[in-house]
Amino acid sequence: MPEALHGLTVVITRPAHQASHFRQQLEQAGADVVLFPVIDIRPPENLTAAQAVLDKLESYDTAIFISANAVTCGLALLDAPRQQLLHQLTLGAVGKKTAGILHQYGHTARLTPATGFTSEDFLALPEMQQLAGRHILIFRGEGGRELLADTLRRRGACVDYLEVYRRICPENTTSQLKSRHEGQQLDIIAITSSEGLLNLLALLDNPDWIKAVPLLVGSQRMAETARQAGFTGTLVIADNPGDEAMLNALIQWAQEHQQ
Repeated sequence: MPEALHGLTVVITRPAHQASHFRQQLEQAGADVVLFPVIDIRPPENLTAAQAVLDKLESYDTAIFISANAVTCGLALLDAPRQQLLHQLTLGAVGKKTAGILHQYGHTARLTPATGFTSEDFLALPEMQQLAGRHILIFRGEGGRELLADTLRRRGACVDYLEVYRRICPENTTSQLKSRHEGQQLDIIAITSSEGLLNLLALLDNPDWIKAVPLLVGSQRMAETARQAGFTGTLVIADNPGDEAMLNALIQWAQEHQQ
């Protein structure tokens, strides 16, 4: 593990507040790390709408958290009485990382896939099949896939959203990335969401050179998005977009690349 990535330049595109742990892991393995956030997490523009949903929190029996950001941003909106009320609900997390963040805040996700981190994985849980009479609140960011809510409704549940954050494409100077490429010091870019990949292209004004740079992606779906966007370089696909899975996939690729 030590020096397994020696001499490799890796670009981290996670939101700035979520990049430190992955950066530390990469640097401990010997990588040269470039931080280039392609998504910024902000509070929702309409907090009044969120508070209106929270005013009827006691009407729900289940709350599902889509992501780690949904946990941190959602719980930040809850006052002490509502925090206590949340303990009375059955909590779900779409993935173990999200469940772990909930646990850090003193809440237990009783519904979470044993493997996987997608809506499809969550919907495969036995408890999510027959939902007549259930009232479910989904904590999420603005926008996103509708599969989870649509499927839960078809299975009989009443479902509402609580949108607790929004994702924006940050203003980011691109000169460092371009100079790294020109100096042949840009080995691989780590991408943890399809939206982030598209933001990367938008920030750089969609140049041809970026599409030949190897990508480390967190799912097969992200890989498909990359190919559809015109990326022709190597795609290293991790089991999930978590730090450990991304690191392991990168080390395996680096070892094969050096042979």
